[in-house]
Amino acid sequence: MASKTFETLQQEANDELEEKQTSLRQTYALGEMKRWWFEQRTAKLQFFDNLDHMVLEVDVVDVGSFAPTSSTWKWAWSNSSVRPELRQKAEPFKQLQAITGDDLFTNDKAFVVDGETAAWELTAMAVKHIAALGCYRAPSSQPGGPHTFLAITAIANSDHKK
Repeated sequence: MASKTFETLQQEANDELEEKQTSLRQTYALGEMKRWWFEQRTAKLQFFDNLDHMVLEVDVVDVGSFAPTSSTWKWAWSNSSVRPELRQKAEPFKQLQAITGDDLFTNDKAFVVDGETAAWELTAMAVKHIAALGCYRAPSSQPGGPHTFLAITAIANSDHKK
C-alpha cells in the first residue's frame, strides 16, 4: 500500500459504512421492514411493510456470505450458489488485494474470520471500494445458515420515507 496502512483504510471504511447505514435507517427505515426479498435474477432487494406492500426496492451487488456456525466468509465472486451475472458484478472486490496488499480479497475458498464483526469489516471495505450507498445483511432463512451481505448501489423505488 502506498500511503495508508490497512488498519487506516479499514477504519475509514468502517466509519463511512456506519454513516451510510445511519442515513439509510433514518431516511428509509432500512432494517425496520416486516420482510425482505432478494431477487437474484434482477439483483433487486425489496422491502415490504406490515401490510405486505413493497415500500423500498434497491439495486445491490452481492458482497459475500458469513456462516456463523463455522465463522467463515466466502466472497460472492467465488460462490457457485450465486448466479454468474452476480458473481461478475462482485469481481471488483478482488481489486482490494492490490490496494491493501492482503490476499484475503482474492481468496476463492471459504476462510475463517474473527466472527461477524470481521464480515462487516470486509463488507465495509467492499462498500467503500464501489462507492455503494450502504449494505443490507440478509439473514439466513435456516437456523445457523449463512447471512448474505449485499451492497446497496442505488435506490430503485421508494414509497417509504420516515
